[in-house]
Amino acid sequence: MEKYILTGGPGVGKTTILNELEKNGEITLSEVAREIIAEEQKKENGILPWNNLAQFQDLVIERQLRRENVYEENCKRIFLDRGLPDCLAFTEVGNVAIRKDIYDLIEEADYQRVFFLEQLPCYKQDEERKEDPELALRIHQRLYEVYDRLGFDIVTVPIFKTIEERVQLVLKEAQYAKNREIERKYKVGHNAVKEQLERYAVRYIGTDNEENTSYDIGEVLKNLDCTFRIRQTGGEHILTVKGPSNNPDFTNKPEYNFSIPKPVSRALNAILPESVSYSKRRENYRPLGDAKCTISLDYLFGLGEFVEIEATSENQVLLWEKRLGISEYAINTSYPALVKEHENADSR
Repeated sequence: MEKYILTGGPGVGKTTILNELEKNGEITLSEVAREIIAEEQKKENGILPWNNLAQFQDLVIERQLRRENVYEENCKRIFLDRGLPDCLAFTEVGNVAIRKDIYDLIEEADYQRVFFLEQLPCYKQDEERKEDPELALRIHQRLYEVYDRLGFDIVTVPIFKTIEERVQLVLKEAQYAKNREIERKYKVGHNAVKEQLERYAVRYIGTDNEENTSYDIGEVLKNLDCTFRIRQTGGEHILTVKGPSNNPDFTNKPEYNFSIPKPVSRALNAILPESVSYSKRRENYRPLGDAKCTISLDYLFGLGEFVEIEATSENQVLLWEKRLGISEYAINTSYPALVKEHENADSR
């Protein structure tokens, strides 16, 4: 199930957008915190955010998990009024502790994307929304900081003239690009990038040593901006077929990967004309908030250090480019092309 979060400080218009999404036939989940506040206010000693924030957020987390799990097997996508990372932001603003497994829970929730709503010009308090304007702004800012720190794919939803424009932006961006390679490469040293990664919640997921061989016939595939490649790593042989990119500034192309037996790999290698081959060591990191995004620190023998950011949206690639401060190092040349250039330079 694809889970999309709508978030922002108190009074940014989440409920209005969710109501409109529901009218459009989408499955939505209302804000759990407001439900619990309404229930606890009816009790003599209710647990409320303004008298016991830590315990209140525990209640929110437990109900949020239950509610999300109910929908897990019953729908393809859902729009949520806040997610588990919101609990983390609220406890940070309130300077109280949160349960120790919150990061694991956020990672397991596997949210697809976050829509961060800009604040509306007017702010109104009510029975469940007791924060004053100053506190509402602090919460709003901390929410963005938390989602950014966790490495989520964040789409900022500005204030438009109509609610419909906000809704249409959300629906347009609630798309998951399947079987596409969306990535960008950077010619930059690894030490500075690792220093920046330490500021974010990322997990090291392993280092691969790859042998890559691309095949072509008279540069036909190269001229069509297509790729036919076999990659060997950890004893596995992967056949990759890529189509042309639809963006001159990104690699954004259809990609299909097939695990093939070693004998088939050898047979193809014997039959097909080799275009270029190269070795690569790849050190991989994954942001806690986006299981489909990978930040790879590559070393190509003879060429040096590179970074590749791959995600399911160009927006997320650009966010990580900004987070790591590496936009000026972006390159549009593929690894095979770089290797060929290097080989041609050596032969002269």
